[in-house]
Amino acid sequence: MTQTLPDQIIGDLQSAVQSGQLPFRQRAHGTEILAHLTSPVQVVVLGRPNSGKTTLINMLLGGEYLCLPPEMESAEVVHGTAPRVTLRLRDGRSQSFGGTQIPASALEAAQNAVIELPLEGLKTTSYCEVSLPAEPTQQYSVLQDALAHGQVFIWCSEAFDAEEQRLWQTVPDTVKDHSFLALTKADRHIMKGDLAGRMQALESAVADAFWGLHPVATLHALKAQVGPGEAALWEASGGRGLRDALHAKVQKGRAADLDQAMVLLAQFGKDGQTVAYPPQRSDARPAPALQQAADKPTLMGHLQEQLQLAAQEMLDDLDAGKIPDTEGLLTRCSATLNALTKSLSKESAQDPEAAEVLADAQDGEETLMLLQVEQSPTAAEDAVVVLLQLKKEMGARALA
Repeated sequence: MTQTLPDQIIGDLQSAVQSGQLPFRQRAHGTEILAHLTSPVQVVVLGRPNSGKTTLINMLLGGEYLCLPPEMESAEVVHGTAPRVTLRLRDGRSQSFGGTQIPASALEAAQNAVIELPLEGLKTTSYCEVSLPAEPTQQYSVLQDALAHGQVFIWCSEAFDAEEQRLWQTVPDTVKDHSFLALTKADRHIMKGDLAGRMQALESAVADAFWGLHPVATLHALKAQVGPGEAALWEASGGRGLRDALHAKVQKGRAADLDQAMVLLAQFGKDGQTVAYPPQRSDARPAPALQQAADKPTLMGHLQEQLQLAAQEMLDDLDAGKIPDTEGLLTRCSATLNALTKSLSKESAQDPEAAEVLADAQDGEETLMLLQVEQSPTAAEDAVVVLLQLKKEMGARALA
């Protein structure tokens, strides 16, 4: 069986982590990346009781698999070889059932559930439904616990009222960048004739609070998924738009993890040997090539110029008002710095000055790896600053 490039990267990273050759900090970072790449992305679907969470998960799964009572605090949906449900009861006991048809009496006594389904999509994306309690003082702690267990989040609400907005304001910006607001039961707003007005009112309130706002007529969307020949309904219900946006976010996160793995392997290698891979991202502009010049002054000047060009190109995007692609920007900065270290490595054995600059560049690579973990607009700006600072230090060395 032919090994895909992502599988090769994961295998190489696993070997590097297990070899014991990585420095402590890089080994911890590599272990974290490896955990992301070898586990399903956890999508947390949360909101008040009866806000359409279960129906929305069924829609994303493509069938009516779940039937959960509003009183259940949380339910995880994971991959399994056969349908199976494990309930954790309020008295601390557990009960397991084959299949997904559970007696109502058992469900009523359950606090949490783990539902295993033999669906291929669950191998890469799992789901967790979290129901917020009615008591506002308890909502914050439940929300914080949910945030600690997910990578992507969907807040389900019919209106996203002021109380919900105040609660969501407590969420870190890094989480908001990986979250969607699903305006569920949108068909009710359509029948009332106020969907457009409601969307307009919410747009300013959620502009910086979520990655996207999606009105979804969840019951119609689920019907479109289950019934044959319902492509038009699937599109009109809003279900397809949310599913595609979620899929793109999950894929983008996985691509970012692969990028970080490649940067780590390019710097520290596998079994003591650095590793190079073909380009993975078609949406990111390539880092400018850092050509080796004929003599030392020309080499240093050329490298300074390329660092300046790379940083200035990114800053120009910001000045032009373009919304920065955080992951793409961090990837381009890392690729630029990685190309720089490769050029300097060829000179460092014969040139002490190049060796000093190489050490600075390698420190910069470590800083960028930490910034890639953060994955925020601020981290992307800091990455550009790292390039400019390194360029400044190279200029100071050239004048010394």
